[in-house]
Amino acid sequence: MNKKLKNILIIFVIAFITLMPFYHPEADSGFDGSYSGGSSGGFSGSSWSSSGGSYYRGSYSSGSSSPIVVFVPLTVMLILVAIAIINSKKQGNTMPRTFLNNLKPYDINKLKEILPNFTEEEFKQEAYDIYQKVQIAWMNFDYDNMRKSVTDEMYNMYKSQLTTLSVKKQTNIMKDFNLLGFNIRGMEIKDNIISLTVIMQVECYDYIVDKNNKVVRGTDKRKVIYNYAMTFNKGISEKPNKCPNCNAPLENVNSSKCPYCDSVIISENYDWVLAKKQVLSQRYK
Repeated sequence: MNKKLKNILIIFVIAFITLMPFYHPEADSGFDGSYSGGSSGGFSGSSWSSSGGSYYRGSYSSGSSSPIVVFVPLTVMLILVAIAIINSKKQGNTMPRTFLNNLKPYDINKLKEILPNFTEEEFKQEAYDIYQKVQIAWMNFDYDNMRKSVTDEMYNMYKSQLTTLSVKKQTNIMKDFNLLGFNIRGMEIKDNIISLTVIMQVECYDYIVDKNNKVVRGTDKRKVIYNYAMTFNKGISEKPNKCPNCNAPLENVNSSKCPYCDSVIISENYDWVLAKKQVLSQRYK
């Protein structure tokens, strides 16, 4: 029996065992990663999944369809998904590897020529603080604090995703963070922007609750350990002394909001902000 046929037979057995009792699985996708407790995160590029995913719960009454009618198409769907997963595993998680392999080398001496006061320890703490601020802002639907910590692209994406959560009346609880590892892996200086890419390992609780505070995805019993690749940007140009929107003078150049028109002063040009965030792997603790 060839390996491919063997894999398909295994999938049929799994499908039969899984679907016949119409087991209600955990959510198949998430925001920082999947909630299956060990698979790679559903996060790709600079974003996590914007969809909340869906699940199927089988139920039967006197007027419902035959179990076979429901079982067969679901089995076929599961087979197709499983084959895709097998193929992706054969190919390897190429996106994270490519992303990391294409990084330009980190050179602290070159970086200090531009940022003389830069220290790795201070950057480590600042990057971790930004990560936590973004997660907490996400959990609390706090758009203002999120806006200060991410680039325009990420902010617009997160805002859209939070709208989806809000419509569903769900909240993504993320708490009790603990930094387990941190390593600067790459650096790029382009268009007056410094980009540092880091590998960060963090453990935290990550689950979704509904409006009644009932857990609908993930678990509140165990922490998840995430391995992230994250890129932080910092501009090397000086902050403007005028509002880019209304041209009013900014008495405090460190202000993040114009006192005249309330426009947000784009922070990505001047302070470290999160520009990309990708889950490389995850597992329950």
